Amino acid sequence: MGNFLLFLTNLAFPFAAAGVLLGFLFSARRRVLKTLKQELKERFALEDPSAIIQGALWVHCASVGEVKSVAGLLKELKAFYKKDILLTTSTAAGKAEAEKNPTITQALLVPLDFYPNVRRFLRAARPHRLFIVEREIWPNMIAACEKENVPVILLNARISRKSTKAYHYVLPLFKMLFSHVGLACMQDQDAARRYASLGLPQKRIFVCGNVKYDTLNDQPAKLKEAKALIKKLGWTQAPVLVCGSTHPQEEELILKNAPAWAEQGIKIIFAPRHLERREEIKVALKKQPLAYGMLSDKKLPQNCAIVCADTMGFLQSLYACAGLAFVGGSIAPRGAHNLLEPAILGKTVLFGKSFYNTPDTAHALLSHGGGVLVDENNFGATVSRLFKEPAVLENMAAKARQTALGFKGATQKIMEAVKNYERKST
Repeated sequence: MGNFLLFLTNLAFPFAAAGVLLGFLFSARRRVLKTLKQELKERFALEDPSAIIQGALWVHCASVGEVKSVAGLLKELKAFYKKDILLTTSTAAGKAEAEKNPTITQALLVPLDFYPNVRRFLRAARPHRLFIVEREIWPNMIAACEKENVPVILLNARISRKSTKAYHYVLPLFKMLFSHVGLACMQDQDAARRYASLGLPQKRIFVCGNVKYDTLNDQPAKLKEAKALIKKLGWTQAPVLVCGSTHPQEEELILKNAPAWAEQGIKIIFAPRHLERREEIKVALKKQPLAYGMLSDKKLPQNCAIVCADTMGFLQSLYACAGLAFVGGSIAPRGAHNLLEPAILGKTVLFGKSFYNTPDTAHALLSHGGGVLVDENNFGATVSRLFKEPAVLENMAAKARQTALGFKGATQKIMEAVKNYERKST
């Protein structure tokens, strides 16, 4: 039954391929894409075989975030296996990020998941192992690896409840695929249970944590510039609230509470999740009564009470200058962004009830006393109260840092599992 379902997925490929081509034809990206021919070669596995390195560790990631998160793990894998790294991604942005990493020997776009495509790629690359990162489960990729005798390992694996439910409708397919997986390193127990329910043998599952937390940095690259900004604004002695990765609903709430906070001397910095909203944010700021500035303008008013940090790569450094941090995408129903970014810097973390992307860190911060749950009704009062209780805030901040430190170590656990797997395989 599993093979039959795999056959059906391949029957659908011509329609998927047509969709990809039409997407290129009508997308805005098509107008600026200068490498269309090369991209289509990679998508359809038509690359000259001599241009692909052979015998490497094939690592597959979705996009930029996954490529960044496994940077440390790639170094460990390369050192252990003494092999080159061939990394594929599902997006052009992910490939561009991979090309910046000196550990990666070659970066390519992953072939579309059609059996002849993947088989052609495998026969050109002849990889030593395939490592699939997070939730990039492509049926033909795994099936073709089994036929070509390429062991498959899942790294930093996760899967949502929604996807698990959907996959159960084609359970024979996933039971067949997962019988070919030699080792699966999971982010948490929920992922372990879900993969087991889809047929992944329990004896091959190991809960190792999330490697993304090993990249947590308590020495931000632009800390000097952030401190200079705070000094320039005259906020050195002021309580500063930094709100990171905000969405429109959260910015509306911040601006609603800003006048009351300003009366208490509280200063506000917020960094929008999507910088393309810059003009929309300017309109909203003009409608509120406080003096404000856009960081990209480089000219901030002397009496500034609100700063919109509309520049890339500055948020972590701004968190370091905060007295209190709020992480966005949590009151807005986006599942929350990285709650441990401010926590590792010793900042008490405020966030809303929408934290389905990071439930482990959210629950840990709340239970250990390093985080506070807020909503539309208590956000303003919570910020005011905490800034009035500096001793309480300092104690919570220390607990937040300890919580963040407790999430490190996944890379080491994964490497232990990989080494044990290889010892048993020989």
